[in-house]
Parts: sequence; C-alpha cells; structure tokens
Amino acid sequence: MKTALARLRAKTDRDLSILIANQLNRSLAHRTAYDDAARVYESSRNLLAVAELPPAKRESLERSLSELRSRLAKPASAVA
Repeated sequence: MKTALARLRAKTDRDLSILIANQLNRSLAHRTAYDDAARVYESSRNLLAVAELPPAKRESLERSLSELRSRLAKPASAVA
C-alpha cells in the first residue's frame, strides 16, 4: 500500500510541475492582463510550495516564477 501511495504522490508531483510550467510559460510568453498574471503567480507559488520536485525542476520553475514576479512589479507603461 505504501508504494502505491508513493507512486500516486510522484505522479501528482509530476502533474503539478507540468501545470505550473504551462501556466508560467503562458503568462510569460503572452502579454496577459495584469490580474490574470497575478492570479497565475499566486497559484503557481502555492502549488510549488507543496510539490515535492527534483531540485533542478524546482529551480527552473522558481526562475520562471521570479521572472513573472519581476514583470508584475513593473508599471504597466514599462511593460507595453
């Protein structure tokens, strides 16, 4: 039973990493509305906090998250 739970957790963590990456990539690639980008940032940050990911994958996602945060911090006129 324990191995079944471990496999389920590993699959869930992989799925979370894919979801986070897709959300961040979409927000970074397209000029999404500020509210949408802020929502993506918050949800990605929260999901990343609970996902048990390999260090390399976590670092990659954290870099993308940091890039999105820096874009959100810029005034709207500087982004356009």
